[in-house]
This record gives sequence, C-alpha cells and structure tokens, in this order.
Amino acid sequence: MRYIITNYSGIVHTTTSRSAAEQWVRYREQSPDHYHADHYTVTPEHEYRGHRDQYGAILLSRQTDTIRKQLTNLVNAAAKAARVDEHGAWQFGCEFDKKGRGYATNWDLYGYGRDLHSNRLLAVIQVRQSVRQRANGYLNIHKSYFLLGRNEDNSVFAHPVESRAIHAAIKRGGDIVPAVQSWIFGADYAKVLRHGDLALIPTSRPQGEQIPAGTCVLEGSHEIAAAAYRDNGNLYALNPEVSHIPGVHPDVCAQGWYQIVVGRRTDTWSFAKPTID
Repeated sequence: MRYIITNYSGIVHTTTSRSAAEQWVRYREQSPDHYHADHYTVTPEHEYRGHRDQYGAILLSRQTDTIRKQLTNLVNAAAKAARVDEHGAWQFGCEFDKKGRGYATNWDLYGYGRDLHSNRLLAVIQVRQSVRQRANGYLNIHKSYFLLGRNEDNSVFAHPVESRAIHAAIKRGGDIVPAVQSWIFGADYAKVLRHGDLALIPTSRPQGEQIPAGTCVLEGSHEIAAAAYRDNGNLYALNPEVSHIPGVHPDVCAQGWYQIVVGRRTDTWSFAKPTID
C-alpha cells in the first residue's frame, strides 16, 4: 500500500510505508523555515483519491471548517472585485424557466496553498457556466480557471490561467498553486521576484541590443528604472527598481541582470472576467 503526504498545496511526498511517511513528517516539522509543518497529513492512497472528484476538483466537504470558510470568503470577495471591463462581478447561482431554459454559474476548487514568498492564501478555481437556450435542448458548458489571492493592500485578484497547467499538475501529483504560478511567469516561481502581474527572473549577462539607462512603463502600471537594458526579443534590466503606479504593490529592487516578464493570461468567457492589476 502507498501512503500520500499532503499539505495545503497538494501531494508533497509518497512512500510505501506508514512509518516512513510519519518519519518524513517529523523531520519536516523540525525544519525551522517550513511554515506548513502543522498541516501535513498522511493518508492511504485509496482514501486520498476520494479527495478529488472525477474531473479533478477538490471536494470542499473533505476540507476542515476553517479552510472551507477561508476559501469560500476568498471566492466571494473575488466575485465582487473590479473586473477589466463592463461585465462586472461574477454572478453565481441559477435561473431556469418551466421549460428548462436558463443558466447556472458555479465554481469548483482545484488547488489551494500559501504563496512561497508572501505566505498569503491562494486558491485555484474553475468558474463554470451551463446554459440551455431551447426547451429540452443540450446544456452548453463553458469554463474559465483562475488563480485567486489578495494583494498587499488586501484587495483581491483573479488571474486567468490555462487549464492544461492545472490538470498536468494533478496528473503528476504536483503542487497546483506553484505549478500555476510557474506557468504564469514561465519560470520556477521559487526563483522569481514578483511585482503583481510582473516578475523579475535572475539571469546571467544577456546578449541583445543595448538600451541606455532610463525608465519605462509596462502594462500601464509598472514603472521600471534600471542602469541598463538589453533586448533580444525578451527585455532584461540591470539593477532594476520597480514601482507600481496605482500604489498597490511595494517597490522591488534587485542587483544584477534580470529578465522582465509580464505574467501570461489565458482567454476567459464573458461571464467570468479577470481583475486588472
């Protein structure tokens, strides 16, 4: 029999011995720099599989009352947050007439955990709308996926992510939240200096066109000052200093060469629009 060790983010280790699993947990609990130590769980593999449904969604009913409340509050706050266009808040619920015509909008949980850098709670969810336009017709189902969390000023963000990144992480038994964050920035998230939807990724001295020192603005909200720039299709900055024009994120400074990356966003359906950074 195999045993699965999990924390907030999902599977972190597997072994064929319960005693080995418990020894692994004790070792991690003694690690002074590990803030998930109190949340490890050892579960027989056949029981763990019941924590997700046939589509890969996490069963909220299997989570603790505290986690379930925190996640529900985060989703509800994201539903009311400012969107990028006029579509406004997500409208959860359903409305069907006597002939079965109407719509239903719901959400499912696919992952949750703590940010590697800020330790803030994050969640990966699916927002799903089912629509039947004709009596006795088929349901048309559309899905969008988001990484949810709170910014430094406690405002909520909903960043649209690719479903393939989520399901690939589930298939390999990996941590969902870091996998999604690494997909967003195209790099190992543990090595990233994040500034909202923008990231600094350390690199060796890059090749490319030399650009003099100065400032530039990306995405209309991130102002970058650097001692020098290089451009080879990607943008690099030497000793960058990044500030957020709206003032949501604190300034970030770094020494050395960094690639400047704007986080990827996948397309979304009109019923589930993302927030703006």
